[in-house]
Amino acid sequence: MTRPRLLALIDCNILIAGMFVPMHPARAVMVLASNKHLDLITCREVIEDIEDEILERAKIRNDYELVDTCAKLIKATRIKVLPNPSVDHVKTTFKKYLGVMHHQADIPVLASALEVEPNMILSDNREHFNDRVAERCGIRIYSADEFLNSLITGAIREQLGLEK
Repeated sequence: MTRPRLLALIDCNILIAGMFVPMHPARAVMVLASNKHLDLITCREVIEDIEDEILERAKIRNDYELVDTCAKLIKATRIKVLPNPSVDHVKTTFKKYLGVMHHQADIPVLASALEVEPNMILSDNREHFNDRVAERCGIRIYSADEFLNSLITGAIREQLGLEK
């Protein structure tokens, strides 16, 4: 019996770390997605943040091939880019979550997750995407390291309420 793949909404720091930090757990996330063991989604705003970061790094390094490398990684990992959530949805999310999220810039990312209801959100910024946010929205949040540890130990199926 084929099990459906897990669906994860990723924050920009996962893709950036996967590209630039040697041996970072986010690289394993990218490999899982590239090999069709994990489906990744994100919102347009995250892609714009990634593009800004890549352009900045390309300028510093005088290496504009980084832009092509990023585009290839997004294609290889099959990241589905969602349109940004509506202004009304972002405002509603802002009112409900700002007290536990503490970072206004991540509210649209959370609003996208609430619309799609992925199995999890992957973000290495656990200060903003914290357990209180997860508890309130009902979507499990992992850092790349937490996600891999849950996969390795087999705990992820129980944590996400999936069949064994």
